[in-house]
Amino acid sequence: MSIDNPVSDFMQRDLLQCAPQTPVGEAAERMREARCGSIVVMAGGVPVGIWTESDALMGDWRAAGDLEQPISAFMKSPVRTVGPNVTLGEASRRFRQERVRHLLVVDEAGRHLGMISETDVVRHQGVAFFLHARRVSSVLHNAPLCVDAGLSFDQLRQMMVERQHDAVVVRRGEELGIVTPRDVIGVLAARRVEILAGELASFPLQVIRHDATLFQARDQFAQNRIRHLGVVDEGGALVGLLSFRDILDSVEHEYVHDLLTQLERQTSSLKLSQRQIARQASLTEAILNALPINVFVKDESGRLIVANEMVAQTFGRPLSEIIGRSNDELLPSDMASVLNADDARVRAGKETLIREEQLDDGRILLAQKRLVEVDGLAYLIGVSMDVTDWKRADALMVSSHHILQLIAAGESLPVILDALCRQMETHLPGALCSILLLDEDGIHLRHGAAPHLPLEYSRSIDGAAIGENAGSCGTAVHRREQVIVEDIASSPLWDDYRSLAETYGLRACWSTPFLSSARRVLGTFAIYYRQPRRPNPREQSAIAHAARLASIAVERWRQIDELRRLATTDPLTGLFNRSQFMTAAEAELRRSERFDHVLSVLMADLDHFKRINDRFGHAAGDEALRLFCDILRRETRSVDLTGRLGGEEFAVVLPETGREDALQVAERLRAAVEAASFVFQGGAPIRFTVSLGAAVRQPGDTLDSLLARADRALYAAKNGGRNRVESD
Repeated sequence: MSIDNPVSDFMQRDLLQCAPQTPVGEAAERMREARCGSIVVMAGGVPVGIWTESDALMGDWRAAGDLEQPISAFMKSPVRTVGPNVTLGEASRRFRQERVRHLLVVDEAGRHLGMISETDVVRHQGVAFFLHARRVSSVLHNAPLCVDAGLSFDQLRQMMVERQHDAVVVRRGEELGIVTPRDVIGVLAARRVEILAGELASFPLQVIRHDATLFQARDQFAQNRIRHLGVVDEGGALVGLLSFRDILDSVEHEYVHDLLTQLERQTSSLKLSQRQIARQASLTEAILNALPINVFVKDESGRLIVANEMVAQTFGRPLSEIIGRSNDELLPSDMASVLNADDARVRAGKETLIREEQLDDGRILLAQKRLVEVDGLAYLIGVSMDVTDWKRADALMVSSHHILQLIAAGESLPVILDALCRQMETHLPGALCSILLLDEDGIHLRHGAAPHLPLEYSRSIDGAAIGENAGSCGTAVHRREQVIVEDIASSPLWDDYRSLAETYGLRACWSTPFLSSARRVLGTFAIYYRQPRRPNPREQSAIAHAARLASIAVERWRQIDELRRLATTDPLTGLFNRSQFMTAAEAELRRSERFDHVLSVLMADLDHFKRINDRFGHAAGDEALRLFCDILRRETRSVDLTGRLGGEEFAVVLPETGREDALQVAERLRAAVEAASFVFQGGAPIRFTVSLGAAVRQPGDTLDSLLARADRALYAAKNGGRNRVESD
C-alpha cells in the first residue's frame, strides 16, 4: 500500500467503547475479548478519553478491588485525532511526534469514524517500505529487561513503568518468555493481580537473528501475529527486543516529499540574484543528477524543461534530445496517450498522482506527479524510480508464502515440490525447473519434481549416481556446491549425459544442492534452459531462495514421516505397535464382515523368554525378538498384518485365511523359530521356541472377542508343553 493512501482505507471501523464509570477490570475484559489494544471512553456520545494497553501499566493494581475503580481515573484525555484523508505517511509521523500508539479518526464535524494504531500502519506498508529498512541490529537501543519467573505482577508492572519498557523477558530455567501490555490487560480482565511473572508470560519467546532485515522481521511478525520479537546473536544469546515501534521509527516516509519541497524552495530562491540563480542552478543540477531516481519538470504545454541524467538513461537518449519535448515526441503513441491523460488529471484536479509505468524492456517505474505554481505558472513536477527488483521481490515473497502454506498444511512432498518448480518458473522466464532428492543410500538421485521437463528425460536420470563429471546435479551433490554449466555441449561434466540432453534440446543446466539444518545434502534444485546462458544476480537470488524452500519442505516432510513411523511402529522390531495394529486389525475385520470373507488371527508368545533375559541380558533378549520378527516377516504375506502387542507377545491377522491354512502358517512359524538360532557377543548359539494360538472369525465376533479366543488357544499351547500350536 502506498504511503499516500488515506487512513480511511485501513482504519478499524468498529470502536471498542465504554462509559467513564466503567470499572477498570471490566474495560480490560472487553479489550481482551475484542483483542483490541485500546478502548474509547464515551460520555454523551462524545469521546472524552482513551485507555490503552500501555496505560494499563500505570495503575497501582495491588488487589482485585483496585480494578473496580472507574476507567475515567486512568484514561488519557483529550483523545488524539486525525482526519480520514490523512495519509499513511502523515499518520506515521504523528505517531512518532506525539509518542502515541492510537489515533481516533474523525470527520470535519467531529464524528468518530474509526481508530488506527501503529500496528495498522506497519501491517499496511507495501514491500517498498521495508526494502528501505536496515538490519534488525541497527534499530536496537537498550538491552532487554529480563526478570525471574517468580517476580510478582505488581513488581513486574512497576519495573516496566520505571524503566520505560513496554515488554519484559521472563526467564523460567533455560526457557525464555515475554510479558507485554496485552498480557497485562489479560491479568486485569481476569482480576488475577496476585499472578507471578512466570504464569503471566507467553512461552516460548519468538526470536530473530540480529543480522536479519526488518523486512524479514515484518514477515515473522505477520506469521506469528505478535508485536515483539527477541533478538539473538550468532550464538543464540538474547541481545535485544524488537517491536512494531522500532520498525515504524526506522523508515523515512518523506523522501520524495522532501525532494519536491526542496526543489520548490530552490526555485523561489532563484529570484534573489543572478549569482544566486547561477549557484542554485548548479546545486540543483548536481542534486538531481546525484539522485538514483528520475526527476523531471514539465511546463504548461507538457514539454520537459528540467530532467536529470536518470531520465536520460531511462529513455536511452542524451538530455539534449529530451529537453523541450513532449510525451508524444518521446514515447510510443499508446504509452504517450496514457501519460497525457495522467498529466491532464493532475492539472485539472491539482492532486498528487501515483502510478506504475512498465517500459518496453520490462522494467517497472513507480511514478509520482504533482502540480506546483510559480509566479502564476503551473508546472508539473514528477519523480519516478525503478522498482522492478522490489516488485520481483514482492512476487517472490508471495510465492514463498504459497509454498510455506502448503508445507504448514501438511500437503504431500510431491505436491509441494511440483508447486515450487512451477512458481520458480514464473520468476525465471524460459526456465525448466527440476528437483532431485538424494536417495537413502547417499549415492543416487531420485526424481522429486519436474513439471515441464520431458517425461522421458526425467525417467532417464531417475536413480543417477552422484560423483565428479556426473552432470550438473550429480556433480553439485558430490562437491556440495553450486555447479553452473553454461553450455552442456562443451562441458566435460556432461560427457556421459550429453547425448541425452541434446535429444531433448537442453543446452544449459545450473544445479544448486540444498542442505538440511544439520548441513546434510538433501537434493538439488536445477534450472534447465534450451539455449546456452549463465545466471544473472537476480536469478541467482531466486535460485538460492528456491533452494532454501526446498530444504524446508524436504526436511519437514522427513520429520513428519519419522514422527508418523514412531507413532505407528514398535521401535525395536519395526512391526506395528499395539495401537496401530488394533486400528488396522479392526478395519480388516470390518472388511471381512462386509464381504463375508474368512479371516483368522494368530497369537504368538516366545517360550521362556525371561530365561534369555536373565541368563544373557536384555540386549540378548532384544536380539531374540528381532530374530523372531525377521522370521515372522519372512513366513507371512504382504497382506497379513503383524504387530507387537507387548513384551514377547505378538499377533497376526490373516485375511482370506481359514482354520487349516492358519494352522499351517502357525506351524511353519513354529518350525522356523525352532530351527533358528543366533550368536550373542561371541558366545554359544542361543535357541528359543514359540507357542501359537489360532482363531477363525465367527459371526458376531468383535476384534476383542476374536483376539481373546486366539489368546485362549495360545495359553492352551503353553499349558500343553510349549513349542506347539493350538486352535480355538
